Parts: sequence; structure tokens; C-alpha cells
Amino acid sequence: MASAYGSARKNIEEQLTSVDQALCFDHDCQQLQHYYEKWSADYDKDVLQQSYCGPTTIVRLFELLIAASEHLACQDYSSLHVMDACCGTGLVGAELARQGFGHVDGCDLSPAMVREAQKTAAYEALHAGIDLTIANASLFPDHLYDATLCCGAFIEGHLPARALDELIRITAPHGLVIFSTRRTFYEKEGFADLLDQWVANGELRPAGAIMDASYLDGVAAHYLAYSVCPH
Repeated sequence: MASAYGSARKNIEEQLTSVDQALCFDHDCQQLQHYYEKWSADYDKDVLQQSYCGPTTIVRLFELLIAASEHLACQDYSSLHVMDACCGTGLVGAELARQGFGHVDGCDLSPAMVREAQKTAAYEALHAGIDLTIANASLFPDHLYDATLCCGAFIEGHLPARALDELIRITAPHGLVIFSTRRTFYEKEGFADLLDQWVANGELRPAGAIMDASYLDGVAAHYLAYSVCPH
């Protein structure tokens, strides 16, 4: 019986795409890091085969919000300091570079993914082994960035909603925190209640959103943006 179960499980796993398998780790950092170490070389190919458009969508939203911001619109893209949180292989960083952003840092849990991101030459600094569910104050002081983007990480098995705390902490007053989350995960994790609480407490102000937008083939996502309120 155990052998039959193991064989059936293996067959199911083989039918799943690498993207699907990445959703199965229940926020286990060690397992996630191990999985991405193996997947890093094929990551771009695999996600682009599924029409992954998160990076272009989130950067376009960022540009629209800069134009509408009284605090950021007066600055050239090249002067803004941006964090690409959970940068992966650098798809967001590469898109930012194409649009003229010159001061972009990145961080990710996986060293192998960061090595792939280095190849894009889109980043001033890259940091591997970063767990965003805890404070990383020794590397990233409070209010360091004009904007923090996080695309593709608030999904099943990856970053929980509470990791937004760290993204908010490292973003300057009047700066932008912009992130994507799969629609199913947004509902399951209670993002709406958490974000409403931050807004009610005067920590965040809604800046814009693209809801139920394209993300992967057959998968919708929300792209949400908040301005960090000064204290």
C-alpha cells in the first residue's frame, strides 16, 4: 500500500509544472530555498511559458503612481531608490532598468536565484538569504527606499501577509509599497482586513490598485499599492 501511494504521489508531482510545485511548501523557508536552488536555472523559461506578466504589470503601475505622486513625480526615475523584494532571477529589476530606474537593490531567500539576478546587471546591490518574515535592520535601515516592490512572492507556500511589515519598515515616508498577490491567496490570508487596519491606524494610505488582472495563464492577481504615512 505504501509503495502504491508513493508511486501515485510521484506521478501527480510529475504532472505538476514547476510553478505549481512551488506552491506546496507552507512557508517553510528551508524547503523553499532548496527548491529554488534547483529551479533557478530554468525559472525564467518555465514562468514565461505560462505567460507570466507580473513584472511588467507591477512596473507599469509603479510608473503611473509616480506620475500621480506629489512627492515622487518631481524626481527622475534614475534618482529614485527602489527595493525589489524577493527579486528572484531579476525579472522585475530588468524591467525597471528598461524604464530608466538606476538605483535598484534586490533581495531574495535563494542565493541561486540572486546569482541569476546578477546576470541582468540591473541592480546596484543584491542580498541573498533574506527572510522577509523577520526584521533585517542590520542590512536595511528604516525608511531606506523611495519604493519597495514585491512581485510573485505573496502566493501559497511563500510569503505570508505579515511580511508586509518589513516592506513598510524599509520604505520612506510618502514612499510606495507595491505588491502582487494571487487572488486566491489574497482572500485566504485576509489581506483586506490587515491592510484596512494599517490604513485605520494611519500607517498606510491607499495609492492605487489593479484588481483581478493577468498574472499567469489561467491565474488572476491583484496588484496593490500603498503610500507610507509619515509619523
